[in-house]
Amino acid sequence: MTLLSRFTDQDFWRIGLINEHPLDVIEKGLSACNIQWFNFTDKDFEADPFVFVFENKSYIAYEIFDYSHGNGKIECVDFEGNRYNFFEDISNIVGHKSFPFVFEDDHELYCIVETSDLNEITLYKFDGVKFIKQKTLLSGSKFIDTCIKRIDDTFYLFTSTSDNAFQQQLYVSDSLLGDYTLHPSSPIANNKAFGRNGGPIIERNGQYYRVCQNCEITYGGSLKIMRITDISTTSYQEEFYKDVIPVEPYSDGIHTLSYWGNMTVIDSKNILTKYSNIYRKIKYLAMVKLKIEKPFF
Repeated sequence: MTLLSRFTDQDFWRIGLINEHPLDVIEKGLSACNIQWFNFTDKDFEADPFVFVFENKSYIAYEIFDYSHGNGKIECVDFEGNRYNFFEDISNIVGHKSFPFVFEDDHELYCIVETSDLNEITLYKFDGVKFIKQKTLLSGSKFIDTCIKRIDDTFYLFTSTSDNAFQQQLYVSDSLLGDYTLHPSSPIANNKAFGRNGGPIIERNGQYYRVCQNCEITYGGSLKIMRITDISTTSYQEEFYKDVIPVEPYSDGIHTLSYWGNMTVIDSKNILTKYSNIYRKIKYLAMVKLKIEKPFF
């Protein structure tokens, strides 16, 4: 990438829905899937999607971003594009927000949102109206792309940090709200192909799979799926399982795959080249430095 292209090129991300279990999607490839693409807004990014269900209704939480608005925030919609303010209090905190990992534990909804500029991983619980802060799980680093998986009453927290984005760290706790300690096998990955999370841990029939962003060629170029062959409080091993390659009409990259039951959501991008982006990106950098955030709606 040349210096000029760094300012003229921009990613344009959109979200797709596939009504299948993610392992079926992964095994047959996106080209064989019926993908419903969404275009909720006119903004640059609709990315990092996480689908979830509340009171028998399906929602998608995602990152909304545009160079003209400053930091990214969390948006939530149903499949018809109707907006919900479940994440409003989180997004109102100054700073970049992304990767809204939503999960269920003991019939309660929780989420962890990437808030790396706050130097912490915060757990939020849904009260039926909004996600409310419960506890800071880890602090002291710029954590990114965090997810948790409960296996045999042990909670495994997968994360990395913005200053070492491709070194995947693993933490463990005996309860969701407990103290998380570094796993003895951590870091469990340390390269651009496997080191950064691209979604939640996938589970089916007692098997577990980790979704990884493959950034070897370009940011969010594709996904690699790792099969977890051994996981306990004392050991961890994984092996390569499958690649997930982006398809038309957004064929320049994919960096998130998440699911709820048999609903899978992905994000994919096109790279657009516009000379007007030079001004937009310079303005964006100034807005971030000055902590200026323009509302999206």
